[in-house]
Amino acid sequence: MIQYKKQEGAKASQKKTFLVTAKSGLVVNTDDDVWGILPNKGKGGSLYVGWIHSSGMPDDEKKLILDVLIYYVRTKAASTASGLNINVKPFVLGGIPSLDRLKAIWSGLKTNQKKGLNQFFGTLSKQGHKRFKDFHLFTSAHLDKVRVNALDSSSGALNDSEFDSLAKQINYCLQEFEWTGDRELSFYQASSFYGRLRNLVTNKLLLSIVRRPIQISLLKWSDLIPIGASFNDARVRAADEISSTFGQALQLRVFIAKSTGLSFSRGCPERYPLYISDNLSKVLMDYKRVMLEGLTMLMQSSGVSVDKSEMLSLMTDMPMFPDVSLFKMHFNSIDSFKRLFTSRSTAYHVSEAAVTSAIRWVSVTSDRAADCVVTSNRIRHTVLTRGAQDGLPAAQLARITGVTVPAARYYIDLDYKSRQEIDCKYIGNEFLKKAFSSALTPGSESDEAIFDSKFNPVGSPKNKRSCTTCSTVMGRPLGCYGCPNFRPLLEGDHKSVLELAEDKLAVNRSSLVNPLHARSIEKLERQIVWIKLTIAVCDEHLSRQSAIED
Repeated sequence: MIQYKKQEGAKASQKKTFLVTAKSGLVVNTDDDVWGILPNKGKGGSLYVGWIHSSGMPDDEKKLILDVLIYYVRTKAASTASGLNINVKPFVLGGIPSLDRLKAIWSGLKTNQKKGLNQFFGTLSKQGHKRFKDFHLFTSAHLDKVRVNALDSSSGALNDSEFDSLAKQINYCLQEFEWTGDRELSFYQASSFYGRLRNLVTNKLLLSIVRRPIQISLLKWSDLIPIGASFNDARVRAADEISSTFGQALQLRVFIAKSTGLSFSRGCPERYPLYISDNLSKVLMDYKRVMLEGLTMLMQSSGVSVDKSEMLSLMTDMPMFPDVSLFKMHFNSIDSFKRLFTSRSTAYHVSEAAVTSAIRWVSVTSDRAADCVVTSNRIRHTVLTRGAQDGLPAAQLARITGVTVPAARYYIDLDYKSRQEIDCKYIGNEFLKKAFSSALTPGSESDEAIFDSKFNPVGSPKNKRSCTTCSTVMGRPLGCYGCPNFRPLLEGDHKSVLELAEDKLAVNRSSLVNPLHARSIEKLERQIVWIKLTIAVCDEHLSRQSAIED
């Protein structure tokens, strides 16, 4: 939406102020040098356009450039609008170049600059400026062809070891949190306390629903409802909602991150709500109780009296993952607080950048890289490659991950066998030995023991509470190997565990319905590698210790 406001003074008849509503809902004065287009500190939250206003280019070209930026601010993510502004600026700073000039400099441009100029001239053509049609024909025909390598060891799909390590670290950190502890308002006002809890939950959700950080940041409590209930959203068909009432699970409405022409961020939900398991549902409900406590204390600090039912009603349109600044608010009445939050508002939502950063900080053990950095893209690559390996069709892969069907189809044609052979060569490398050997210490009498099938101790948990809530399907002790919470005993009989595991693997292999579908035994194969590595490192450590004593 664009509003026009006449300026006061002598120049009122010559100039008008343009007020534009950004996709986030913020109103921008286009005469300003800096446009605030996000209510938080997310990527691209502020757009500097002073270079256009101060340029000596003709006024009609200034208007064209501003029109393109206005279109992006209104219909695209803030990061996309910011990227366009940055990529185009060096080439239109003195005015829009001629087509001949554009062709002359094209080969020396970076990929992102070519993409930005293509978007720029494409938008001008779309807005009806026919003289830029040839510009767009040239730029679109000469873009660099970038092919994402979904099997790249540093930026592509995680292998089984890395993915398992990621899941274990996230679950371990959540299990360590004291959900029932006494808290004060200061807990919620600190990034190191509430902010850390919020990041733990966003990490868990990001891994579970395989969506982009911006989709996590946009969530409100109204997007999480019990299975069997309805969102009452005209854009989500009742037939597509999850109607079974079995168990205590929830369903989640997620909004499409990349959609052309939307006037606000929460404008287009995905067709199918996402099923949230009982385990994740419990985590989210525990987190909501913590949030409720904090908001109640916030109300009390401002002298506002609100009962629990009214507070829960207020939370409906509030962000599921708010920025800590929410708990530093000061307001005079409940009405002034209510006005901040609507079904479309993005006020006080955590930034996309904060969700992105949180998952990158998870410490993951890798058998092929010294520094394994996890991103939402890598999680999506992992789920898509595993699904394709299991024979899932492109349409189902797209529904699971939220990508388009053509994007999902790309994963079906990848050469997984070659990637798997490369990974196997690195399974026992020095990176894994170094990461695992630091946890090997002689057992003490005070440790809680983890026993093998003959009731002989083979290790102990670092944190007893996290170990008792472990949900590994393999059970003790087989599922313990490789877990960050497992401390193997140097003198433990790990070889007997290995023998049983290998016997189990042999039985499972012989009972496969189809020898080509070996996904079901890959986890067991991985655990056997962890046990063998444990034995090797324990033997090396004990022999070195024996040499020192001799």
